[in-house]
Amino acid sequence: MTHCVSGQKIITISGLYSGIGKTLLSECIVAIVPAMAAIKITINDFRTEISEDDSTIMVEGKDTWRLKTSGAGKVIWIQSTEANLHTVLPEALIRTAGFARILIEGNSVLQHIKPDIGIFLCDEKILNANALKPSRLEALKMADVVINNIRTNTMKTNGEVEKKIRKIKTIAPVIPLNLSSKTETAAYIKNLLSSSGFIA
Repeated sequence: MTHCVSGQKIITISGLYSGIGKTLLSECIVAIVPAMAAIKITINDFRTEISEDDSTIMVEGKDTWRLKTSGAGKVIWIQSTEANLHTVLPEALIRTAGFARILIEGNSVLQHIKPDIGIFLCDEKILNANALKPSRLEALKMADVVINNIRTNTMKTNGEVEKKIRKIKTIAPVIPLNLSSKTETAAYIKNLLSSSGFIA
């Protein structure tokens, strides 16, 4: 396991698929927690690089731009193969020295670090037979909290989602939450962070 800089607290955001709402939730968190650094991890098959320069980070509409404009004090983008992530993640964490709170967005990071809070996002697509690919399954197993992004779900579907999750993860709370509702999401996140000791 990779170790963070001494004194830092880390929250990870992972999810069932691209577009599930990871960056939307991350935006909410960096807006709530002052002076927080954010690391975005993108896994690919050929490239390993760490970026933090504005020419790369501040491209309007990109996830990194969204994190920075939402209030992150520093944004680092890791582009890496699965095999090389363990070598570049410690370097990225060193670059966050001076920040007491770190958000890391990505599934594969949970193979290398134990966060203070791990959040996994899903929706009704988790009911599909092939939805949980290996990295997603491992991220779910390691999650402290599972958020079901309900959007247009019925409560019946939410019950089915929780039943599916309980076959894999028996103790983490499963929270139905519409991430597009900024007020509802912010209220839940503030309560989670304060009750977990992540913020005062």
